[in-house]
Amino acid sequence: MSGRHIFIASICLALVMGFAPDPADCQQAGAVYQIPIRGDIELGLAPFVERSLEQARVNGAVAAILDIETPGGRVDAAQRIANAIADAEVPVYAFVNRHAYSAGAMIALAAERVYMRPGSVMGAATPVVGSGDKAPEKIVSAMRSQMRALAETRGLDPEVAAAMVDEDIEVEGVVEAGKLLTLTTSEAVEIGYAVEVEDWDALLADLGIEGAPLQGMQVNWAERIVRFLSNPIVAPFLLSLGFLGLIAEIKSPGIGIAGFAGLLSLALFFGS
Repeated sequence: MSGRHIFIASICLALVMGFAPDPADCQQAGAVYQIPIRGDIELGLAPFVERSLEQARVNGAVAAILDIETPGGRVDAAQRIANAIADAEVPVYAFVNRHAYSAGAMIALAAERVYMRPGSVMGAATPVVGSGDKAPEKIVSAMRSQMRALAETRGLDPEVAAAMVDEDIEVEGVVEAGKLLTLTTSEAVEIGYAVEVEDWDALLADLGIEGAPLQGMQVNWAERIVRFLSNPIVAPFLLSLGFLGLIAEIKSPGIGIAGFAGLLSLALFFGS
């Protein structure tokens, strides 16, 4: 099967899977909304979190909990999610369920409280560019300040959050200069950055809402497509295909398949 066929089949699969009913359509008051933050954080994830938090508000949820397991992703997407958490009208908590790296750490710190499963980690939030190299100081500075602000809002030591972004920051007893900070569960608990819980039952018990029904949220079809198209592997493919299609069309003037495919790919790239 060619790469083009695989690409088309993937989009069709995303569409078909997206029409599965959303469990949130069957609501009950007093539920705890379980919002998964899984895989790469991209622009398609932000609308999903915004919709989930709005549904939690409308349906009288007692809390929303972000179930985080992510290697990180786009800073702009994480900032949009952090803003949605700040504006939420229901209490929002984070459950670091193994890993909250990079942009995932920002999302976790945006919540009212961070819970971590034993053996989990959070941090390593230095922004990088497409090549994997450290981003320019302008971007690093913005991320550093954002992390500080989130920590200050929660009454935490802002320098700890900043040390997750900038390896030049030293925090006595936590991290020395020259090393980027990533906290284990026990380390985060020791400095007041997190509460350790074994599982969901323990988390709900700590919040005083044990026995509350869990309402698992799912990505809908539109969000699924946007997440697929904004995936860091798919997006560059769309951009390359778009330019190749336009180049082929220029060399062979006329409204051909190459030109149409190029324009469609660019529309999907910039539209997602």
